[in-house]
Amino acid sequence: MQIRPQAQKTAAKMENIAVVLVETLYPENIGSAARACANFGVRDLILVRPKNLDQEKMRAMATKSGLPVLENMKIFENLEEALAPFNYIVGTTGRLGRQRKVFETIKEATPELVKLSLENKIAVLFGNERWGLTNEDLYFCHKVVTIPTTQAASLNVAQAVVIILYELFNYEIEVSLKKPKLATSAELEPMYRILKETLETIDYVPHDNVTLWMTTIRRFLSRLELTSQEVRIIQGFCRNLLWHLQKKDKTSNN
Repeated sequence: MQIRPQAQKTAAKMENIAVVLVETLYPENIGSAARACANFGVRDLILVRPKNLDQEKMRAMATKSGLPVLENMKIFENLEEALAPFNYIVGTTGRLGRQRKVFETIKEATPELVKLSLENKIAVLFGNERWGLTNEDLYFCHKVVTIPTTQAASLNVAQAVVIILYELFNYEIEVSLKKPKLATSAELEPMYRILKETLETIDYVPHDNVTLWMTTIRRFLSRLELTSQEVRIIQGFCRNLLWHLQKKDKTSNN
């Protein structure tokens, strides 16, 4: 008997989503983010290089509902290390520009993110209160989204967390086939490093702005939603190409 996929309505798997706050300045915003996580079923709050961890101020804003999230939050000094377990990474920004490479609002990105959350761990990054996420932070992101506001508006980081999680929590999709489990950041970063080495070896990377060029390549590959096996194939190709180039170079020098 032929088995056909059956569509069903489903919502985001919020326990697979984590909020990552990078270099947060004010402990009140950490507490408010913990409260937002609790309100929408997000268990994991991750801090990277927080500037102030005043327990009293954090706990006051977290309120009773957010205290379990606050008490279980993880703290890292290195963003790459913090993101290592995640299969898909989403950056947020209020600033647009050539290097930001933002093509979607959170509402436009939500359907894809909800589907991915069913089988993958997703990290949503938020920058600090003064300058947001840097281009170096966004370098790790598969996708960067923005929240539309009026020209004069300025969203508090905790407000941004609430809006993003609200959009994800309230969206229902029709799923007929499972999305594949994607490669984690820990698997992707070595691939990107050897890919960069390969491109530099063949002189394909412009020397004036390597970060911008590699960000473009990373975003392109991110849209392919690479699995662990596909990442190993790309790494193997790059290693083989580098080996042959080095062998050819030694032969020509002899």
